[in-house]
Amino acid sequence: MKAKLIFYKEKKELPDQLQGRSVCDFGEMFQCYDEHIDSIYVCHAQSNKLYDELEWEKLGNMCYTFIEKNHITSVEIDEGNCAKINLADFLEGFYKADYKFDRYLSANMERKEVSVKLPKQFKDTAIDAKKIAEAVHVARDICNEPANKLYPASFADYLNQLFKQTDVEVEIIGGKDLNEKEFYAVETVGKGSEYEPCVAVLTLKNSDGNPVALVGKGITFDSGGVNVKTGNAIAEMKMDLGGAAAVTGAMKLLADKNIKCHVKAILPMAVNVSGASAYLPSDVIEFRDGTTVEVGNTDAEGRLVIADAILYAQSLEINRIIDIATLTGNVGQALGLKTAAIFSNDINLSDKLYKFGQKSGDSVWPMPLEKEYKQYLHSQVADISNMSSHQFAGSITAALFIEHFVKENTKWLHIDMANTSKIFPDAALGASGFGTKLLYEFVVQQEELWND
Repeated sequence: MKAKLIFYKEKKELPDQLQGRSVCDFGEMFQCYDEHIDSIYVCHAQSNKLYDELEWEKLGNMCYTFIEKNHITSVEIDEGNCAKINLADFLEGFYKADYKFDRYLSANMERKEVSVKLPKQFKDTAIDAKKIAEAVHVARDICNEPANKLYPASFADYLNQLFKQTDVEVEIIGGKDLNEKEFYAVETVGKGSEYEPCVAVLTLKNSDGNPVALVGKGITFDSGGVNVKTGNAIAEMKMDLGGAAAVTGAMKLLADKNIKCHVKAILPMAVNVSGASAYLPSDVIEFRDGTTVEVGNTDAEGRLVIADAILYAQSLEINRIIDIATLTGNVGQALGLKTAAIFSNDINLSDKLYKFGQKSGDSVWPMPLEKEYKQYLHSQVADISNMSSHQFAGSITAALFIEHFVKENTKWLHIDMANTSKIFPDAALGASGFGTKLLYEFVVQQEELWND
């Protein structure tokens, strides 16, 4: 079935048969039937000018849902209607909504993609919007995959395939090379699982500018290790690689849009489960910079592998680092399920990141790095503990632990997205793809971000 989209702001723009039904609410849609091509009237009266771009994306999402529900497979937007709206953001929302993770359903029916017909001068806009949506879908797919399908080795294979025809170089560090390249924490965290840990290093260099490192936590399943998690939500721990998923999506988007940049993405990957060889509370890990860490809790593994990756980035003389991780449940208690926390050793970076978050739709909020809380990471047997001795401010003490490994001349941003890995407000829809567009914006706008 085909239909054309017609956008309106006021009731008088509607045909006579719809005059009695409309109240001109944002996102209101009506379908008029015709023997040749149906018309769908979409209200685009803006209710909030401040978040205009996000409103248009939301409208695109709503429009796709309406079209799919009515079994329409092709839509047309003419030149006049393209000019009425923010087409780029509308199409981004439209294409993002075209997602279902149903590959393991035995009765899975192949879905027909909804095609969009536009005047030729708008084709590039549509292509760009689709690239953004596809990158977000990649991040969602990674998080939605079951733990027996996506583990460090299979994740590494996936990365090799994903970036095979791009300018992104993929290096996988595993086996004995982990120890030789001093990824001691990654090696330790993954000891309990039959799936061997590894580190993926993705490099996109088509610019001579200063390099930036994107570090993404890639724990493909986290039972908590010996300090095993409790509760009904443990199955969701297949999403403990949300940071790595966001970085992967961002790298795909940067490559697909041929953005001039120099980016090194570092994804430490492991399965954190209990086993005969699993690491234990009270173990001491020595990192490449000589820092010794007492394992206060094996369920605080994310900060260990992130620290490993940050130290590796700094060994490559990279002094601009952003890490993103599903790190602490505590962050959700502070910010709810829509907004991730950001920490930085430069308050200006946090402020800029907040603004990028508003633009991208990946909401973030600056949090304090309260130095006095670092006393809660005290250890009697090592330089620092990976677990706070205090029940409060868990996201802050986790960030303080990571900051311990950041050199004084390194500009660093940390995103704790443990609370935003699933769709808000309907978590049943699965992974959100949070962070993909945000990280992309960081790289595209990096001179504005990093320069004072």
